[in-house]
Amino acid sequence: MTSFGYYFRVSRSPLSARAAMSAESPLGCLLMVILPLLLIISTYLAWWELRFFLQGRTALATVDGLQEVRVARSLWYGGSYLEVRYSFKDDAADRFRSEHDELPLSWPHPVGTVVIQYVSGVPGGSRLQGHRHIFSTIFFVVCVTGSLVYAGLLLREARRAVREEETFEASRHRKPER
Repeated sequence: MTSFGYYFRVSRSPLSARAAMSAESPLGCLLMVILPLLLIISTYLAWWELRFFLQGRTALATVDGLQEVRVARSLWYGGSYLEVRYSFKDDAADRFRSEHDELPLSWPHPVGTVVIQYVSGVPGGSRLQGHRHIFSTIFFVVCVTGSLVYAGLLLREARRAVREEETFEASRHRKPER
């Protein structure tokens, strides 16, 4: 049994002892996958809010129809919403557009004409004025902040590892004092 222990000790690299001492949790590796994925998703969700902010125009639209849509409840989505169909003139593209917006049932039912926001020349790029998706913007800011904090922690750990490696190498190359 002692020969096996001796064999095991000889076959290990000098770095394996340090690796065994710093057994980190796999949370860091998991965050390296999850945080960029959340950042991509939140960027996509907040993109429209940015486009409406930068390129959005307002116009009067004629309400073509209202419909209460009931959706079967599922794990991620469920309930009912109000679908408002409207048409308006896209001045920049010089054409009429017919589109719709999905509102919570708590919104007042629009009748006649409504004020909308739209991105010119982009089909599906319109909404009733005031129907903002603030949650997606907040989610984006939280994800960017989390990514920056995580990158800072990752950089700090990388610098610590480099310092430890330099200290380790310096102690290996020192001559023993007599």
